[in-house]
Amino acid sequence: MAVQNHLSKLAPAFKPEKYKLGEIPAYQYKSSLKKELEAGNITKIKAVDVLEDMLVIREFEEMIVKLRTGAYDACKGYSYRGPTHVSIGQEATSVGCCAAMNYDDYITSTHRGHGDSLAKGCVAIRGMSADELKARIPESKAASKKELMDEALEDHIYRAIAELFGKEDGYCKGRGGGMHIADFKAGHLGANAIVGGGVPIATGSALSSRYYRNGKVTCCFAGDGAYANGVVLESLNWAGMGQFTNKEFTDKPFGLPIVYSVINNHYGFTGKTDGEVSGTKYVARRAAGFTDNNMHAEVVNGMSVLACMDAMRRASEICRRGEGPVLLEFDTYRNYGHSLGDPRNEYRTKEEEALWKELDPIASLEQELLDNKCITAARLRKLKEKVADRNARMAAKAAWSADPDPVDVIRYMYTDTRVDEVPEQFSKVELIEELPEIKRSESGELTYKDAIKEAMIEEMLRDKRVVQWGEDIAEYGGAFKVTKGLINSFGRDRCFNTPISEACICGTAVGAAMTGLRPVIELMYMDFGLMASDQISNQAAKWHYMSGASIEVPLVYRASVGGGKGYGGQHSQTLESMFAHIPGLYVVYPATPCDAKGMLKTAIRDNNPIMFVESQILYNKKGVVPQDEYLIPLGKADIKRAGDQLTIVTWGPMIYEALSAAEKLSAEGISAEVIDIRSLVPLDMETIVASVRKTGCCIVTSHSVGIGSFTGEIASRIMAEAFDALDAPVLRVGAKDGIAPQAYTLEEAFLPHDYDIVAAAKQLI
Repeated sequence: MAVQNHLSKLAPAFKPEKYKLGEIPAYQYKSSLKKELEAGNITKIKAVDVLEDMLVIREFEEMIVKLRTGAYDACKGYSYRGPTHVSIGQEATSVGCCAAMNYDDYITSTHRGHGDSLAKGCVAIRGMSADELKARIPESKAASKKELMDEALEDHIYRAIAELFGKEDGYCKGRGGGMHIADFKAGHLGANAIVGGGVPIATGSALSSRYYRNGKVTCCFAGDGAYANGVVLESLNWAGMGQFTNKEFTDKPFGLPIVYSVINNHYGFTGKTDGEVSGTKYVARRAAGFTDNNMHAEVVNGMSVLACMDAMRRASEICRRGEGPVLLEFDTYRNYGHSLGDPRNEYRTKEEEALWKELDPIASLEQELLDNKCITAARLRKLKEKVADRNARMAAKAAWSADPDPVDVIRYMYTDTRVDEVPEQFSKVELIEELPEIKRSESGELTYKDAIKEAMIEEMLRDKRVVQWGEDIAEYGGAFKVTKGLINSFGRDRCFNTPISEACICGTAVGAAMTGLRPVIELMYMDFGLMASDQISNQAAKWHYMSGASIEVPLVYRASVGGGKGYGGQHSQTLESMFAHIPGLYVVYPATPCDAKGMLKTAIRDNNPIMFVESQILYNKKGVVPQDEYLIPLGKADIKRAGDQLTIVTWGPMIYEALSAAEKLSAEGISAEVIDIRSLVPLDMETIVASVRKTGCCIVTSHSVGIGSFTGEIASRIMAEAFDALDAPVLRVGAKDGIAPQAYTLEEAFLPHDYDIVAAAKQLI
């Protein structure tokens, strides 16, 4: 069916009324293990498994505490260095949530995420088939599924400790460590050292599940402190968007299948959420601001693993019915400080801590298991001994296992993979309406803008995993009409508007890319990328490396640059140099329509995160663009004009100024070679150096301000790699070291022009 557009908003009658926010239930769980067993919600075997998982977490984290003082006998002589954010006291939340989910559901976690990681891995392993277990531990010689499971659980503990210790055998090969531990094969999409940093990733994961309708739910663990973070609140707003469920917008209503699990341990670092840095009694109250159903919000006793399981089971069912998102607040407590260097005595009392320790979730579950004859006292002792012994053996094994080889210090920074062949299930694309018409001139010319649009259409036709979102890109077609008509052809699932939330726009792309989509994101202005810089720089750019190459993040951020249009200081910055300073991110900037199309197609097929920069002043620039399929490699410069006396290295709109300057220099008998680098990262130094060795002189120019510009990086590398060939210093030409002005006369003076290049050339020759 055709895409439905929203109905016109009728003017209200402005009659007095009161908007009711509804109720948010708190501490409603009144059941017991006995009743759960009778109702069939849990078996005796699973109840014991739940206890074992809680004991695993407690033993693991008590090991960390002992390691700091040298009191962990299994690792005598081993010096542990690394984070010590333990969650002792919070085990019920990690285990209860994971145990109530499907084994192949997703989670994201936090810097205090050892418990979440251990719990998710244990639950996933118990849910796996024999074949899945064999794939997880391929060297196993186990004959039965029970033996396979035991080996996999032992391997899970080992790899978690090895990652904590920064070892090559760790889940992330020691690249991430405890604060970034992930196990993508178990559905754990990563712990995050940026408070709240994983929340938009989880939201993007849920978006992916909604798109695929695969029945998977994402549980997003984050602390109470995170819910004062801007991108977290942006994510809640995103998750509740009406276009997911409003029949005016979609013929397939389905809310995001995500459960925001607020682990409220009452302290951010030392600041107390209750009554100090928050104006509400419960964090869950904030849900009323994002959906009319309050996101099914509930406050749960986080010290009762049964209450946690009950709440997560119901929340997961809501999500699988398409009625998400859900927000659950788990009221719990961390027995230790923010880290082991935090003595707690400056902001807590011993009386407070003693009262909470009386509610210890492990002790209360042990008693219920004994009372209901799920376990005997003797077997309980053996279970505790088993957990402690396994942890000790795996810790000793990890402590003396191989460290990563220093030679590999930047290995895994980028992936060299791409989608050369689209899997069959993603290659069959059904159109809702005919494709928007893109008109070529008689000579085969397209505008820069239409070349980009044609690239996106072709890639969306080729691979249904290519999905686009951004501000106003749907019916309106984006601020610059680059996406106009795509929603009519591909539908709202593949091209949709977002809130004005750049951080969430970019962060959801990370989670979606991790879980199977290939997002193409529009940033209306590159200036707005600064609002999203954490998600671009700390998340998208870093996860391939931090995961030890166990995940790829294939996404494209299309960012328009507005310098030269009189838009002033907050809409005119040319910031590609800034993002080129972020390892793990590709940065490309085509200048011609032909390059724009060929490079965007290549970027969409690449499995690295890519900042794709577009100049607004080039959007209407015309050039010949082949109609036949073609790709232009990233990291390969193009010589736009040959010469033998001077090399001009540039990119973006300065290409045209450089060509104009070369023409003027030619009239004066100076032969200039113009190189369009096209990609800042990766950078084709081979072509640049070869030209400089031929000419002996070089100017590097761009629209960027001079200070901190990538022109300096290129100049420095020329000096280092071709110094012996230089007849004069490398000169740079760029915008003035100031803020882009609005006034036409001032902006003309602010930006570099062909005559600036000519003047620089005459200094050299």
